[in-house]
Amino acid sequence: MQEHYHTMELIGAFLTGVVGPILYLLISRHLHKVKENSRDKIKEVVADTCIVNDELQEIMEEFKGDRVWISQFHNGGNFYPTGKSIQKFSIFFEVTKKGVSTIAHTFNNIPCSLYPMAFSHMLNDEQKGIFVPDFKDPKVSTYGLKGAADSVGTKSSYLIPLFTLDDKFIGTIGIDYVAKKKRLTKDEWEHFQIKAGRIAGYLSTHLQKN
Repeated sequence: MQEHYHTMELIGAFLTGVVGPILYLLISRHLHKVKENSRDKIKEVVADTCIVNDELQEIMEEFKGDRVWISQFHNGGNFYPTGKSIQKFSIFFEVTKKGVSTIAHTFNNIPCSLYPMAFSHMLNDEQKGIFVPDFKDPKVSTYGLKGAADSVGTKSSYLIPLFTLDDKFIGTIGIDYVAKKKRLTKDEWEHFQIKAGRIAGYLSTHLQKN
């Protein structure tokens, strides 16, 4: 019996003295790797955000806008009891002129079902966008966006849908005019569409990468 206890003590000492440090080393390496991966992802997010914001800043200056933003779609939970996903959108990127309020906090986690006319138009119209030079003009179609525009002081707004290379609708880019209304020319509108296409391509790559 004493020999049995002695053997168990030896095994215990072996496990504590040899296996224990090995397990500790393996766990430490795993946690370090997880930490490094997390740090790398944060670096990627920061780098991507800087690149996109630089593009938005360039658009804002070129088109003399007051606010330029990008919203993207995301899953917002599930309906009960069907389990069907709730599609929502949030503004993830935004630049503004000095003194102009941001709207990212206002348009966060918003159900897409609140703006069916706007999304339907962007999906089906040949112009692939929403052109609102004056929200106060009753003759101008605002596609159900007037209430939202009034709530953040927007006088004119131009929205273009963003698509992936395989034609998936992933979000919207918008230019807002707050200080005074502005009508984009045909050339400006077409140039904005080109800019939007370039950003959509970058976001597509970003989404696939993550």
